[in-house]
Amino acid sequence: MALQELPLVIQTSYAELIDQLRLATASAFAEGSTFRKRTISGNNYWYVQEPTGASGRPPERYLGADTPERRAAIESGINAKANADARRSIRRSLGAAGLPEPDALTAAVVDAFADAGVFRLRGVIVGTIAFQTYAGFLGVRLPNTAIRTGDLDLAQDYGVSVALNDALDAPLIDILRSVDPAFAPVPSLAGPNIAATYARPGGYRVDVLTTNRGAQRDEPVNLPSLQSDAVPLRFLDYLLKDTVEAAVLTRFGTLVNVPSPERFAIHKLIVSMLRRDTGESAVKADKDLIQAGILIEALVAKRRLDDLTDAIREAAARGPRWKERLKTAVTRLADAPRAIAQPILDAV
Repeated sequence: MALQELPLVIQTSYAELIDQLRLATASAFAEGSTFRKRTISGNNYWYVQEPTGASGRPPERYLGADTPERRAAIESGINAKANADARRSIRRSLGAAGLPEPDALTAAVVDAFADAGVFRLRGVIVGTIAFQTYAGFLGVRLPNTAIRTGDLDLAQDYGVSVALNDALDAPLIDILRSVDPAFAPVPSLAGPNIAATYARPGGYRVDVLTTNRGAQRDEPVNLPSLQSDAVPLRFLDYLLKDTVEAAVLTRFGTLVNVPSPERFAIHKLIVSMLRRDTGESAVKADKDLIQAGILIEALVAKRRLDDLTDAIREAAARGPRWKERLKTAVTRLADAPRAIAQPILDAV
């Protein structure tokens, strides 16, 4: 089935929702808040200082990297409040047009994470929930077979978590229990009080992941800014190197961080081979390949072949094992995405 682009009016509505969500993010702070830009290691970042309250002056909090979009949202947010009803209207039109919508539990978890500051602290949604957001981000229709899931994967770069010097006000498990008290940590083999997975009856899981640039290890590590343990995974640093803002279609829409679609696609190719090497589910490996193939076609359709090419070249340059996994995975793609990716990889 040929990839279908969404009508221009729907793509425009999605862009408007993103703008409204950025505005809402800046407007969520109390009147009189002060926004400051700081330069750290040559890069500019925004922080907010809320006014003094009954309990004293609250600590300055991290907002994110300095971008034209964030500057515009902050400037507008100082004097204006986002219109939630307008966002809900846009969100409904996007859902009616066929953009993927999360199940009710996932929507509630994503909203709770956003309210608590998970995405402000550079938490990144990965996995199928992230893949669902690429429909609006790229302006294409996604087949239902590629967007089904029963869990949520949250990731954060380990170095970021340690360096932020800012943290959630409550542990991640408390945030999940505010959605459903039945959520419970799943103890790891490393110890009864160490958990990187939270589950509720019925099988729904929230897995917390982080980067691991050394030898593979099974023991979770602690992410201080998210107040949670996390499973360190190889190859995740590649996925999290470049993230973008996208909208999850919750009740009013929620602004989240997801990997750039080109990195998501190439990471899925590598992970599909890793699953086979470690004896994981062939069904999951096939789903990885389907999602990668869809994004490869979408990126070309949206004139982003250069982005895809750069992502492939970077992955192949990371070592012979990376390149070998990529080569094998590309041969398993469907005809159309394979015809796009194979010449790029052959030229590396």
